[in-house]
Amino acid sequence: MTTQEEYQSILEKQLFFITGRGRSGTWLLQTILDTHPEICVAPEALFVIHLYRKYRKVNNWTSAKKQAFVRDLLLEKKMADWWQTKPESALQLLEKYPIETDFSSLCKAIYYEYANRQNKATAHLLGDKNPEYSLHIPTLARLFPEARFIHIARDPRANVLSYQKVSFDVSNVAALAYRWKLYNQDIQALQEEFPNRIFVLKYENLLTNTEATLKEVCVFLQIEFTPELLNFYKSARNVFPWNKKIAEPIDPEKAADWKGNISPKDEAAIFSICGELARDFGYTTDLKSNLSPTYIPGLWLGRLTGFLEKLLFRLPLSWRMFVLNIYRRWVKVLEK
Repeated sequence: MTTQEEYQSILEKQLFFITGRGRSGTWLLQTILDTHPEICVAPEALFVIHLYRKYRKVNNWTSAKKQAFVRDLLLEKKMADWWQTKPESALQLLEKYPIETDFSSLCKAIYYEYANRQNKATAHLLGDKNPEYSLHIPTLARLFPEARFIHIARDPRANVLSYQKVSFDVSNVAALAYRWKLYNQDIQALQEEFPNRIFVLKYENLLTNTEATLKEVCVFLQIEFTPELLNFYKSARNVFPWNKKIAEPIDPEKAADWKGNISPKDEAAIFSICGELARDFGYTTDLKSNLSPTYIPGLWLGRLTGFLEKLLFRLPLSWRMFVLNIYRRWVKVLEK
């Protein structure tokens, strides 16, 4: 393939993003879809939003500018640890791009470079799984006008309990309920703003009606369903202690394993905070919503962490990555 043919081939590939609150099955769906021969889904790394503010308006991509882009790209440590991206390989590909290219095209090249190393250079669809991108869907939708989004929702009771088992978020019930709301609150309005580009998937349906749900996903992505998707666990990559279930067959009983493990008081507080939004997704309770005063500090903690999360992405790139990488090492998402 000539340089021009490869360049044109990359431009014609379609992007899609898997979003949703963490601990809602985003790793599971990433692993399943990555099994498809026509799809390559990269593990999460925030490089697009990290680089967006600095590079979105660049329209004169000199060799020096491309080198700076790659250096900043690799400030996101997951690019090296999880994607196994090598600077020389990424730069070699970007050097083939014309000087008048744009930021979105270079980002798509990075997805292609990953797919190429996974022996999926011919894959038609390039995906990115990232819960954090739930807060940036409008930016991504405008940056990539043809991109589609699969947003996963999970019962807030199950989501809160799941987060309490890991170390990379707060553990307070009210704070976690608020953060569930934060990550899901805009998706219905966004479906109206970007019709036919956002598909909302319930985690519980993925577990209890797997094949039919995946067929719906394939229709949305305009690609044929293949039975290989059901054997995803045999080829799972990036398996960590917090997502080890992706290397096992799906257990439908996990969809309701929160039942009997949450106190009525906590359940009432969760629905007091998540309220109508939870019901809009089809999650209901027989309890009367009630937020006792003991939950108020946690609610404010959730609001504070949400504010700081958004503020983080307004910091200069080097400061942001310094803070983020310290946090990741502290909670052992990145070991180095």
